[in-house]
Amino acid sequence: MFTKARFQLGLRWVCFGVLLAAAALRMVSAVDLREAAPAAQEREPPPAMRAEDIFPVMYYKTPSHGAAFTAADAALVDIRNSAGAEFDAGALITAPLQFDRTADGPLILIVHTHATEAYTAADGDEYFGNYRTTDIRFNVVRVGQALADRLNANGISTVHDTTLNDEPGYYDAYERTAAVISRYLDEYPSIQMVIDVHRDAVTLDDGSELAVPCRLDGRDAARLMLVMGTDIAGLEHPDWKSNLSMALKIQAHCERCAPGAFRQMSLRSERYNEHLTPNSILLEVGAAGNTLREAIASAEFFADRLTEVLSAA
Repeated sequence: MFTKARFQLGLRWVCFGVLLAAAALRMVSAVDLREAAPAAQEREPPPAMRAEDIFPVMYYKTPSHGAAFTAADAALVDIRNSAGAEFDAGALITAPLQFDRTADGPLILIVHTHATEAYTAADGDEYFGNYRTTDIRFNVVRVGQALADRLNANGISTVHDTTLNDEPGYYDAYERTAAVISRYLDEYPSIQMVIDVHRDAVTLDDGSELAVPCRLDGRDAARLMLVMGTDIAGLEHPDWKSNLSMALKIQAHCERCAPGAFRQMSLRSERYNEHLTPNSILLEVGAAGNTLREAIASAEFFADRLTEVLSAA
């Protein structure tokens, strides 16, 4: 006899059967997926990454390590001590930075003792002479301008003198540069650092000029070199170790950020007007075989790293 109770019981069995069927379908789908997984793994793997894909340049910028130094950082700076001077590189690199960023007025002066030094011409660069020109658009004065512009943009007040100190005569150019520096120091007592910007020159056996290329911040650039003076030749230079302390900090920081950006530091018996301020340096930007564009890239790299060092003052 059909009753309402029997109808409800039958309906429950139907619902239960539907639930069992759905569960069975899920189990079958899971099995199919597990069986299909090995087939997916058999697909052709992507090509392996090559070292040159990860590090496509010889020298590359790494995150800044800051500008704090330990005695061990002195090992980052290779020094050719042709002067035979005695010093403790570890003690100098850890010495307090003698630079007051809060001083009112220009802090850095850029000059050029050998201002007519020029580079190998690239497309769009036209000048006359044997790697020398009085046209400040194409010689190291242009490199100094790039350095000054970047420092000023970074908040380091910098003045740039464009006097061609070697135009009247090459061998007494340092005397003329000393007069230029002294005039600026009288006008701006706030100046605490003088950077004399040069470019190196090495003529090869075939008569061509040596280039010292590298890559900095993803750009074709020229390797840098610091030439530091002493009092070994007998000229008064009581603060040469203070200058060397600054140079060690700068070069070590650059090497931490871009290994190989610098060539061997040259420590010499002459003083190169570095006796006039306690943080003076002579900076060689590339060589005659490099292009002006490479030199400008290096100058801008150097300005950024110098800013980081001085920011710790």
